[in-house]
Amino acid sequence: MKALPWLLALGSSVAMAQPAVDTQVYGSLRLGFDVIDAGTDDDGGNGRDFLSRVGAKAQLPLQPDLTAVAQVEYGTRAENGVDFKQNDGPGLRLANIGLKGRFGEVRIGSQTLVWHRFVRGAHFSDANDTLRQGSIRDDDLVQYYFTHGNVSIGASVQAEGQDGDTIDQYQLGGEYKQPKWKLQLALAKDERGDNTGKLWGARLWLMPASGLAFAAYQHRADADFDHYAGSTTGNVRLRDAAIEGDVKGVPSCLGEQRSSQGLYASYRFGNHQLHGRYAEDKCEDSGDVRSHKVEYVAHLHPQARAWLAYEQLANDEGREPLSSSGDAMSAAQLGLRFDF
Repeated sequence: MKALPWLLALGSSVAMAQPAVDTQVYGSLRLGFDVIDAGTDDDGGNGRDFLSRVGAKAQLPLQPDLTAVAQVEYGTRAENGVDFKQNDGPGLRLANIGLKGRFGEVRIGSQTLVWHRFVRGAHFSDANDTLRQGSIRDDDLVQYYFTHGNVSIGASVQAEGQDGDTIDQYQLGGEYKQPKWKLQLALAKDERGDNTGKLWGARLWLMPASGLAFAAYQHRADADFDHYAGSTTGNVRLRDAAIEGDVKGVPSCLGEQRSSQGLYASYRFGNHQLHGRYAEDKCEDSGDVRSHKVEYVAHLHPQARAWLAYEQLANDEGREPLSSSGDAMSAAQLGLRFDF
């Protein structure tokens, strides 16, 4: 029994020596309005949630060059994908754990995709630009990232669902960065079922002067790539999903070769930013959709901003949205964002 006080003291000193978990709670409220003009009787203004979210990040040093990391994040908008509604439950966006060190970083769980990080990231404040292919997040991913000097790489494998396929997809991405330009590339390979096509992407950034940026991108999908082909890139929502389903302003073309390309420019002066983009989405048989979009952003604070945006969409006859007159349509946005 004489040793008991010594053991208790030793245990206490070891416990006190253990590093603490560093936890950061964060959130971003992004609310506003849009006005849709699709040539129908019920065109008008709508309240919108532009991908608001709340979450927490944590990291725990395990060894001098090894740290455990974790993240969980929920979105606040309702099931219809548009509104912020009281008493509605949040939807999971991210939930992952992993390790990072000199070797890079590896995580498992629900994550932002390699594809989105390298060639699809949003240009505008609504964070869900039209006329881009692929998706933003997915579940059951094992992802690895590594950066050395000017080069960053990413790799991902997904095993999801009791569908008879051990691997549902894999993705590869890379970036080479210089002070005034950077080149980004990515590949997504579908491994589910009979359709096992590929989705390729490239994006080039030019930053010739302070506050000035240009970008050009292209996404190209095989006809038998259907992993994300059904999730159209249009953020313009014509009707409430709870009433008419997920009706968006840019219909997809499943089973066809598809390419999307765009040119983007941005100029920031002080607390003001002007930017715009022209983009095309081309389907082999169904036809094309074209987009012009411009936006003004007032950076009120590093954690607060307001924006005003306008987008004009024009489509060929074979790419008409399900709930429009078939003519060219437009969408205007007014939004506020507060990060904390």
